[in-house]
Amino acid sequence: MASDEVDESTRETLERHRAFWAMAPVSEPLLSIGRYRPLQRRQPYLLADGTVAQERMELRPDLIDPRLLAGRFARSAAVVSNGFMRGPGPQDFCWNEAIAGATIRWSAGHVWSEPFLNDLEDMERLRIAPGNPWLAKLREYATVLVERAEGRYPVVQPLLRGPIDIACAAYGDERVCWTMVDEPDTFRRLLDICTDNFLTVAKTWWSQVPPFLGGYCEYGIWAPGTAVRSQEDNAVLCSPRTYREFLRPCDERICAAFDYAVIHTHSGGLPVMVDSLVDLAPLSGVQVSIDWPAGPSVAQLLPLFRRINEHKPLIINGAVTQAELDRLLASFSPRG
Repeated sequence: MASDEVDESTRETLERHRAFWAMAPVSEPLLSIGRYRPLQRRQPYLLADGTVAQERMELRPDLIDPRLLAGRFARSAAVVSNGFMRGPGPQDFCWNEAIAGATIRWSAGHVWSEPFLNDLEDMERLRIAPGNPWLAKLREYATVLVERAEGRYPVVQPLLRGPIDIACAAYGDERVCWTMVDEPDTFRRLLDICTDNFLTVAKTWWSQVPPFLGGYCEYGIWAPGTAVRSQEDNAVLCSPRTYREFLRPCDERICAAFDYAVIHTHSGGLPVMVDSLVDLAPLSGVQVSIDWPAGPSVAQLLPLFRRINEHKPLIINGAVTQAELDRLLASFSPRG
């Protein structure tokens, strides 16, 4: 779709999204409300031969058919809904872990990766080799989604876990923690390889996906340039000091490689990361998933949200009560 073909509603949405990234004054925030269904039954994982994945089954590239998993984005569906831009991406999967060499299993309605690296002297095996079959499968997924989109809506990024997530998937959480303390230089080398992998996978994905109206979408928000969504869920294993020392340089490399970069965080781990993120120059925005019901309350999170939004655009997702939503809306300017 060319920019001169968009309707007035889409054009207004693009301007609202530009204003979000620029933290420009606006009359109201971007907001979408839906019903929270934590117990909704998950769809079975359909395999290439038409059967479904069984409990503890190992998933291999030859068992994955993107044409079966991608589904169809209805031709009648509006690209813009509640101020956000809709578009499909690959079904959630452990892409970075699989590409690095992890065994991927289907269990309890989810895909899981298993640690596979026994000795960090062998960490170079994590690097992506030419012809990596999982990376080829991700390219195939992109091709399917782009063909089906026919330029009518944006294709979005798959779930790509960040450097420490890849390291923990490969070596195990406990051993990563000991390495961080006992062998910091070795830990940095491990993170460097994992960061290289993240960048290779993200750039490979976007090399297959054309821009939509001159930009790309993250969290339903269109950005007028290249974009990436990263995360460091296992940053909860760090202190604020060790995050800044070890992980912030990885995030800086990732963010600097794209025009717009958002990092996904969880409310439970936000205190570890917040001080390092607010002054991370190439970071365009911070997304926070509210860990309901076990994480901090919205009232407890408000000071952290304010600290982020003083410096960066802020995206908040998660289950909230009406009273909590009202408090959030009353506590912030719509700016960013």
